[in-house]
Amino acid sequence: MTRLSQRKTRLQFTTEATGRYRGREREIIVEVFPHHAALRLLGTRTRYEISWRGVFDYAAENHARREKERRKIERRLRNSAH
Repeated sequence: MTRLSQRKTRLQFTTEATGRYRGREREIIVEVFPHHAALRLLGTRTRYEISWRGVFDYAAENHARREKERRKIERRLRNSAH
């Protein structure tokens, strides 16, 4: 498998997620670089960069928040059954 840092071509993809810009819904474009990613809306030039560590931290926090909410709901259901 080729490492991302060894790629010679540009890697980008269009997601199904959208964001609103100037009154229109536009697809989110992800541009992949070796040490970071850049997000932008289709048809715009403004890029929002994020490190891969930032992506991981966000995903970990999101997972922890969902697990906490799931346990909270399970606890509420167990306590209401009594």
